[in-house]
Amino acid sequence: MDSVLTAPAGENERRMIAYNPSLPADVVVLLAADPDPEVRERIAYRADLGPAERRALAVDPDPKVKVRLAVSVHPALSERERAAIDYEVPTDRGFHQRPAPSVPRDPEDVRRDALSAHPVLRRKAARVHELPPDLVARLADDEDLGVRVTLAQNHPDAPAALLLRSFLEYTGPDRAHLATRPNFPTARLAAFADHEDPEVRALAVRDPETAPAVVERLTSDPDPAVRAAAARHPNLPRPRLTELLDDEELAHPAAANPALDVAEIRRLARTLGDPAGPCVDTLI
Repeated sequence: MDSVLTAPAGENERRMIAYNPSLPADVVVLLAADPDPEVRERIAYRADLGPAERRALAVDPDPKVKVRLAVSVHPALSERERAAIDYEVPTDRGFHQRPAPSVPRDPEDVRRDALSAHPVLRRKAARVHELPPDLVARLADDEDLGVRVTLAQNHPDAPAALLLRSFLEYTGPDRAHLATRPNFPTARLAAFADHEDPEVRALAVRDPETAPAVVERLTSDPDPAVRAAAARHPNLPRPRLTELLDDEELAHPAAANPALDVAEIRRLARTLGDPAGPCVDTLI
């Protein structure tokens, strides 16, 4: 270890060793003052960081302020100490679904994070699948987009209004996952049929009450995903559905339309060109 700290063979050695959970205290002190800001950032997240190192990193000169952000969420800090740190919360990160950890977090720690003024700590609490109802209600109305979307992505009982709001406001990675959540609404989504965002327009075909004329119009939408979804909608007028069964692009989604009657399904089965294709019994 000493050779890595004093004469590293490559530029990443100190960064890697900063993650080692068994670092001696004197090595933690040494790396907290490392000239590489990425090393200092990794050290700043360590729970065993001493008070003197926390104070030094709280005023770290790194212009990207990542080091100060890292130390600002240290569990030993009070809310007043956090507020005194000049940090910036990133807004360009993705907010994803995360699997529940094998060992659940302490409920008191989760509540402390959820009630913190620090958005990153509230985001951390929002990932907890077992978050109690009062904290779900609180974080669902949080001022931070990351908190709201993280809650929507992870909590099994995320409210319908939160799921829809998150889908409309968040355009980052895993956005589509929001629409798969159990409470994602289907009612009144037809109102988005003219939205400029094609992913939002596609919501209109999730609404079982979308007017047939609107569904038909969406089968000619500029976006292929919207067209395909509209071709599967049961409110699609029969003449247009029949037409799409012979459409090179939309024949397959149209064939999956639940409004197709048995006679039409049998006709499609008889005209299948692939002799290894599905038999009639599998289609009805």
